[in-house]
Amino acid sequence: MADNRDNLDDFNRQPEIEPVLYEEETQVYETDPPVQNYSADDIAIPPPGRNWTSILLIALIVMGVLLGLLLAYLFFWRTPEVTTPTPGPGLADTSWERVRTTGRMVVGTSLDYPPFSYRDEQFQPTGFDIALIREMASRLGVQTDIRDIAFDSLFTALDQQQVDVAIAAIAVTPEREQLANFSNFYYVGEEGILAQANSAISTVTSLSDMAGRRVGVQRGSVYETWLQRDLVNSGLTVATNLFVYETADAVVRDLREQRLDLAVVDGHVANAAVAQGGVKRVGGGLNQQRYAIAVRRGADALRVQLNSALAQMQNNGDLSRLAQTYLNDPNVVITPPAPTATSAVPATVAPIVPPTGCVNGMRFVGDLNLDDNNMTSPPPISPGQAFSKGWRIQNSGTCAWTTAYRLVFVGGNTPAANMGGQPTAIQGFVSAGQQYDIFVNLVAPLAPGVYQGIWQMVDDQNRPFGDRIWVGITVPTTATITPTPPPALSIDFRADRNNILQGECVNFTWNVQGARAVYFYAQGEAWQNGQVPPQSSRQVCPANSITYFLRVVRNDGNTEERQIAVTVRPNVNAPTIAQFVAAPPQLTVGACVQLQWDVQGSVTRVTISNQFRVIWDNAPARGNTQDCTGAPTTIEYKLVATGPGGTSQGLQYVTVVSPATPTPTPTTTPPVQPTINTFTVAPAQIEAGQCVQIAWSTSGATTLVRLLRNNVLVLDNANLVGTASDCLQHPGTYTYQLVASTSGGQSVSRDQSVVVSEVPQVNPFAGRTFAVTAVNGSATLPGTGPTTIFNADGQLTGSGGCNTFNARYSVRGLATNGEITISELTSTNVFCGEPEGTMTQETDLFNALRAATTYEFVTDTIVVFRNAVGQEVVRLGPAAQPR
Repeated sequence: MADNRDNLDDFNRQPEIEPVLYEEETQVYETDPPVQNYSADDIAIPPPGRNWTSILLIALIVMGVLLGLLLAYLFFWRTPEVTTPTPGPGLADTSWERVRTTGRMVVGTSLDYPPFSYRDEQFQPTGFDIALIREMASRLGVQTDIRDIAFDSLFTALDQQQVDVAIAAIAVTPEREQLANFSNFYYVGEEGILAQANSAISTVTSLSDMAGRRVGVQRGSVYETWLQRDLVNSGLTVATNLFVYETADAVVRDLREQRLDLAVVDGHVANAAVAQGGVKRVGGGLNQQRYAIAVRRGADALRVQLNSALAQMQNNGDLSRLAQTYLNDPNVVITPPAPTATSAVPATVAPIVPPTGCVNGMRFVGDLNLDDNNMTSPPPISPGQAFSKGWRIQNSGTCAWTTAYRLVFVGGNTPAANMGGQPTAIQGFVSAGQQYDIFVNLVAPLAPGVYQGIWQMVDDQNRPFGDRIWVGITVPTTATITPTPPPALSIDFRADRNNILQGECVNFTWNVQGARAVYFYAQGEAWQNGQVPPQSSRQVCPANSITYFLRVVRNDGNTEERQIAVTVRPNVNAPTIAQFVAAPPQLTVGACVQLQWDVQGSVTRVTISNQFRVIWDNAPARGNTQDCTGAPTTIEYKLVATGPGGTSQGLQYVTVVSPATPTPTPTTTPPVQPTINTFTVAPAQIEAGQCVQIAWSTSGATTLVRLLRNNVLVLDNANLVGTASDCLQHPGTYTYQLVASTSGGQSVSRDQSVVVSEVPQVNPFAGRTFAVTAVNGSATLPGTGPTTIFNADGQLTGSGGCNTFNARYSVRGLATNGEITISELTSTNVFCGEPEGTMTQETDLFNALRAATTYEFVTDTIVVFRNAVGQEVVRLGPAAQPR
């Protein structure tokens, strides 16, 4: 093509002096034709085999070629006054053409933010954003396909072309403009600042008015970013005064309960809270946000159509009508008119550098069972019945799914919609494009009603992605159970699983017939306290590996036992408790304990409690409070943080003592009631095999003192004032009870609890480096040299032969053999072609490390890792020593 254009330039410069000849064989133009000599004979007499008709035909052809060249010059090489650039190769914008051709617009949203986007009472998508995008699509002549996607992954869904547009009250920020293009603004929102209805705070007109006050805000919102930057980082207030919650509802709830001084939420959320009572609006409008519809970068054709529809709705009042209906606010932003066909000049699209590494994606394919027909007919499940829900999903991204990828519960129409479901890991390896069937074990709630539980895929970093899926059931009002005559003794004792991550739960079920009594209890607990119905179930969430027993008393008085051991593996994906402090560690009766905490990572619920009561349920991820004490005792404060990756717990102990008082003056009236002056069991937490010291003091009319452990008598006829030592061999929670009685049978008691944990395991890998000598039974390739480095802090690093990797590991067992867990493996992304097979070996090694469940030291320097079925997956040997 370059040659043709150069020759045309020559032709245009001197068309009469140097005629251009066209050669049919080479299809190029010659600027320097060969020298030709013409004679009079040549001109007057036609050559043999030719006639004048042929000559005329040739002349016409030559003229046609010259005319074509002239037209090409006029249309292609002259600069026109007004042109519309044509996208270059690979940059053609087909965003609107694709929507128009298919007749549908795939819309990504996050149905958890009323009144903009949420599910109605019939579980269908609704809200201002949903109504707006449906009206716009109708004006454009297409249908909408609403996809419920986690808000944090909407931009990823756009980039992966899983959706055409995203609308979810998305505030336009400079950071987000780097991820997507946006339509014209369709609404300008602002924050609402709330205070308690009876608060002395009347108005908040600036950030300085919030200084020194306890302020609550929703995590991940633009308001959290604003307050952290301009209120905390600027030094106007201390960090402990900013309380961060997972939902706006939780912020308003704690404001009503006087745990906060101010709440900063979306203006419409604030207005709804005021209408419900208990709070008042004291400010707003300090941080306005512009809402727009997001499209993929470069999707200007689709953006032009969206802007055109927005302008029409603005001009005819439909935009104000929707805002009035859903937001009770007809004041919407003025949408600029859509550009016309003659004035529109598509913006230049800068090439986008493709992201490094792979991207996650998940597409819902269909229900495998319990199809609820889009929640129009949820299938009935009896109260308390265990069942499984299955879906078929597809890996629509480019990242392969491993066992570190999980399906997690993210919400529902009621808290009970969780139905006891636990995070469910992918089994095996799911490559890009592959379909996968996944099941979740659930238990129907006891209360009748319709339940919808929403589930979401997360990757090895707890990042959500892909379509949200759900399980919908109906629990009938009554469940008819036909009684059967008691047969001979039969015992059916089961657990839905016996190997879990820490923070997960196990569902036990049993059916015992022909027995006098049945008891269910855990190792270390008193079986007398665990009587249960002969046919029932129980959900337990053990923190450590433990054995559960079903004790059956036969009609003849003899007993039988069944037992099921549950292995609990450490969960390194659970929320991280960065801080949990209870101060001071010792104080007098009536004084208050100051509690302060900071939970990081993905967290959905935080609960602060002691052994007596729940102090703060649904607490913020970062906050503080106080708890005032009563009688002398040792108080165990507990923090439980739950997230998609599991549960973490923190414990703090505070000793409460009696204030110094003068010796009471004896009275002439003899005491008639027993009195327990003091009762302590210390320490409150020990390891298995250690001992606790018990001390007590009684007075009044006390004549008999008894000490019980888990309701089992361990010391009878004890001294009125005394001490004792008790050594505990098994992990668990032990409750000591001191009972003081009179000769007339009157008694009082006081309890103290002790938590016994397992003895910390010796880590035989700590600080050691090994060479990988075999993967899945095959020796590693010469010259690749994969290695593993086990740090003492649980960090695992090394080389796969080409790329370096890092992960977390934990061990449980002996110095020679035991259990190992490796997760969160990440690596660099380099391709190595030599030696051949390096990349395949590296992939196999990474998958094998994730699959390892046990270890065995064959020698001091040779270690074998096996998977859950006992197959050898990795063999380690001595690392090469540096010279």
